[in-house]
Amino acid sequence: MTWELTDDERQLALGLPPKERYSYFVQLLVDEEEAWGLHNDEGWVLGSDPARGDTLPLWPHSAFAEACARGPWADARPAEIPLEALLEDLLPLLEDDGVTVAAFPTPDGDSVLIAPEELGRDLRTEIELGEGDET
Repeated sequence: MTWELTDDERQLALGLPPKERYSYFVQLLVDEEEAWGLHNDEGWVLGSDPARGDTLPLWPHSAFAEACARGPWADARPAEIPLEALLEDLLPLLEDDGVTVAAFPTPDGDSVLIAPEELGRDLRTEIELGEGDET
């Protein structure tokens, strides 16, 4: 279940510089144990980058994904991806297919492009940091 996102939190997150927004994205995915993508009748929506090819946009909250469901993605709706499924299934599949992750795109198209294996490493590092806090 997604947490309640206030307008202030939304504006603050969207106003972060890309690297800080990426760090926030990783932290939220681990804290909430979920990511969000956009899905339509044909499957997950993909973007494209001239240098990197296909990209899969992912967000930390359904409201951020929904805000980007416009233009060619207007028929798409936010869909949850449990963190475990992201780490164990989706990221390895993306890596095999040569698809880059577009982390936390904003409605104006700004995102951090990251290789799936790098995102997986960053998520696992964040998980380990959180486990260290519990001991």
